[in-house]
Amino acid sequence: MEKKRFSEGELICQEGSPGTAMYVILSGRVRIFKIINAEKIELAVFKSGDFCGEMSLLLKGIRTASMEAITDTEVLILSRESLLKKIQQDPHFAMNMIRTMAARMRAANAIISQIEGEKTSLEIMYGTH
Repeated sequence: MEKKRFSEGELICQEGSPGTAMYVILSGRVRIFKIINAEKIELAVFKSGDFCGEMSLLLKGIRTASMEAITDTEVLILSRESLLKKIQQDPHFAMNMIRTMAARMRAANAIISQIEGEKTSLEIMYGTH
């Protein structure tokens, strides 16, 4: 584990890069975003006490979004090994992480359902189904 400071506007990690760490925000705020059709689309904003970057770390994949500091920010950077050690040492941390990830999945499912409903409505409206 290591602490690192980022200045306002500084990129913390970039979409498409290997997910070799996750971040716990110690102070400041960060924006999670994707670039779609040359436009920056904000997906989430996290503040002190929140974590992010866990998905690509746990799945050993690439980053699906970028993260930048909105304000001067300090983060705790956890490697896969340090995350697994923290989970073993602190079951409360593990449960908190699982709860947060489940809530994020629920929110993502709600958005997907809403998009599906809008798509179905358009298909009915324009008779394309």
